[in-house]
Amino acid sequence: MIRFYHILLALCCCVAVAAAGNIVFEAETAALLEAPMVLVTAESVPAGSEYVAGASGGRYLEIPEDAGNPPKLNKGYARFEVEVAADGDYTLWARVYWEGECSNSFTVQVDELAPFLFGENATYKVWHWVRYPVSRMVRPLHLKAGKHTITFHNREDGVRLDQVLLTPNRRFVPVDIEQVTTVGGAP
Repeated sequence: MIRFYHILLALCCCVAVAAAGNIVFEAETAALLEAPMVLVTAESVPAGSEYVAGASGGRYLEIPEDAGNPPKLNKGYARFEVEVAADGDYTLWARVYWEGECSNSFTVQVDELAPFLFGENATYKVWHWVRYPVSRMVRPLHLKAGKHTITFHNREDGVRLDQVLLTPNRRFVPVDIEQVTTVGGAP
């Protein structure tokens, strides 16, 4: 029995170490928002939308369904500012809620790097985590230590964003709401 306890304790320590270095922040702490990206709470739901329970802290960002998207509407984003402690390759995760196959992606830009497609998975009507890069064929984000800007742009309306996570550990997979480690720009 004691040996089992020691093995269990060692496994728990490994899990804690695996999560070390993760940067996690709430979407609603964005440094800057541009409509039609809006903050949603149970008390404040945009017209034509409905509150979706299950977000961390009961708050999230949304581009409401039928708000418009490119090329007709080239507006709407959430900009985050984060501090990375060490140079390295990072995987970007976002906890999202998609309405359907025409409402399941953002365009994301990190600093001055080329914008990339984020999302396009077929999990709808439930909060879940999506990552970039999606495969080992695509390089992860190489970031230097210091401040970085991450911008989630309007690509399709009917999308919701709850949490954002950057991790240097390519094997780390978030499962549910993650413990916040920083803010994305708002005090």
